[in-house]
Amino acid sequence: MFSFVKVKCSAGDGEPLKVMISGATASWKGTLCDLTGKKFGLVHISTGDLLRVEVAARTEIGHKAKDFMTAGKLVPDEIVTAMATARLSFQDVKEKGWLLDGYPRIFAQSQSLEKGNIRQIFTLC
Repeated sequence: MFSFVKVKCSAGDGEPLKVMISGATASWKGTLCDLTGKKFGLVHISTGDLLRVEVAARTEIGHKAKDFMTAGKLVPDEIVTAMATARLSFQDVKEKGWLLDGYPRIFAQSQSLEKGNIRQIFTLC
């Protein structure tokens, strides 16, 4: 089982904690994200969950993503980054802080977040 080290639950100046957890497939990221999110009261954001929600809601971005998913292709970074960035702008995330689950996965995605001035305060790899 996991044990948590003592970390501060805010970035200082009243800013909530921002965490990214990355790792290989089947590396317990999901479990670690669930435990970490609950422990620190963070909004758990999984791009896979975001994709499923957008497709189910039949949004414009969901339709675009579904076309790629149905064809067995990866959803382009622009679409995934747009969804993640949009979710990070919600009020619950601004108040509680966030935990990105397995995203960004590649340098290009990380650069996209950087362009939007989205940075983590604490990273677990």
